[in-house]
Amino acid sequence: MCQLQPTTAAEANDVSFDKKHMGNYRRVVTTTENNDISYAKKKHGSNSNQNKQQSWLISKIWPLPVPVVLSVLPFLLPQSSYLNRGYTVWFHLLSVVYLLTQSTFIRKVLILQGIGICLGWYSAIATDLFVEGTFCHTLYRNMPGSMQPYMIQYLEPGEDGGESTTATYIILNTYSSWLMKALSHVLDAIGHPGLVYLFYRLHYKQHYNKNVDGQEATSFWKVVLTWPIIVSAWHFSRIWSMVHSFYNTGNISWWYFGHDVYKLNNLNCYLVAYIAEGICFVVAILCRLYWDYNFDESIVSPLSMKDEIHIENLISMDKRDLVFDTPRDKAPQLIHSESAVSTTSMM
Repeated sequence: MCQLQPTTAAEANDVSFDKKHMGNYRRVVTTTENNDISYAKKKHGSNSNQNKQQSWLISKIWPLPVPVVLSVLPFLLPQSSYLNRGYTVWFHLLSVVYLLTQSTFIRKVLILQGIGICLGWYSAIATDLFVEGTFCHTLYRNMPGSMQPYMIQYLEPGEDGGESTTATYIILNTYSSWLMKALSHVLDAIGHPGLVYLFYRLHYKQHYNKNVDGQEATSFWKVVLTWPIIVSAWHFSRIWSMVHSFYNTGNISWWYFGHDVYKLNNLNCYLVAYIAEGICFVVAILCRLYWDYNFDESIVSPLSMKDEIHIENLISMDKRDLVFDTPRDKAPQLIHSESAVSTTSMM
């Protein structure tokens, strides 16, 4: 392939100048790229070091020890956050303790406690519906005070035209009330079954695979429903009752009844909730007893490698000690001695 050559000296000088200029430009570009790469590496290294320092600092601070959080948290929170507050509020406070401590034990307690709370709460709402004929009035009346004026209008005694000596209420049917009612149901779903399901999934993902069969799902509940978990969840519920019964009446009771915590039309809702919660604990106890005293091979935990070797050694020793298992042709027999026969014949 032919190449055009400069025809004059001026063109030759221009070509040489262009070549020199392009060479300098390439050197400048290469140097700039190298500087950018080195700067990016330094920046990435500094960011990684900073991230390592932050993670190291977080690992030193969080999670916190459980005794420290349980002993300090009541003094940091105002009394209005846990006195004359519902059992669900205590459930949420224990969730905060789990967030600070990441304790597996507390997470198991929250799973069992949350199931009992859901059964008791929705049993009380169902009782309100079938006995009093009111749909979710208990839910609306126990929502935060900032939401209640949009849903409920409280009346003074006799203001409703009746002979009642106590204050009554009416549920409003406005656009804002329907919006607040919908928000109440959303918050109720998140704060009760939603939070329980969250703890269930956290524990499930940490200890089990995603695709499991029925037997592995059973082992999940065997790990959760242990005696320490059952006893701790039950005592937590009873502590709530004893604290509020003593705070409001001056007497300690295992089960609290009163209007100081929840706004209820009928105190029998407490009884229904306690019965539903008790059924939850009875089922947990029966499952634990079944798992502890059932000797089916599918339930008994597998032996460790050391135990299996020990059992195999015992079996081999037993086989060596059994005489009747040895074939007759391989058993030791009497040997005929000719010298003994000749000696007796000579006598």
